[in-house]
Amino acid sequence: MPIPMTWDADISKSTEYTFSDKLMMYYTASLIAISVGFYGASISQSPRADLGLMYNRLSVEIQKLSEDGANIMIKNKWLEQPPYGFKSQGLSQRKPKIRLAK
Repeated sequence: MPIPMTWDADISKSTEYTFSDKLMMYYTASLIAISVGFYGASISQSPRADLGLMYNRLSVEIQKLSEDGANIMIKNKWLEQPPYGFKSQGLSQRKPKIRLAK
């Protein structure tokens, strides 16, 4: 037999946020990325040219929204700088360090 819910389970007296802004922004960015992927899949599988154009337009609008979200994350220092590769200039002129096994 199921246990009935109590009458005070829905509303709390807390005035603090349950989720942080950073977490909500992460989820929003993830949903935007998923939606761009769905529009891409829809474009590739739709036999109608008019729907492909509509999906393409909507994808561009979503990508502009994604840019706004990235700017918010950069402004709040929530977005980390991606790792860079090595600079190839000057690597060939350096002498390699030889380490001998002890």
